[in-house]
Amino acid sequence: MAKPTRSTGATREPADAPATFNRTERILAFMVGGIVILILACFIVMITGWLTMKQIPGDGIWPVALGVVYFGPPLAFVLMMVLLAVTWTRKARQHRTEAR
Repeated sequence: MAKPTRSTGATREPADAPATFNRTERILAFMVGGIVILILACFIVMITGWLTMKQIPGDGIWPVALGVVYFGPPLAFVLMMVLLAVTWTRKARQHRTEAR
């Protein structure tokens, strides 16, 4: 009976290098995710308030929740565009250095 032989390829090493993210990309991604979750929570609070009360009071948490619902989506959109620009710039630099 023949002895088993090892394959010639490096089977213990991963085929592709793991994706690396820099700190800026992580921070931007978590900021966008946090803002989106906050927007959804405030939206649910505002809908619940409008359905249960005849008039929303002008004090307490209501103005803050309404402000988050108004100003959160544009802020999240701008941060997403910044995240895309940072990612595209990093990948373009990486491809430029790999092509040499």
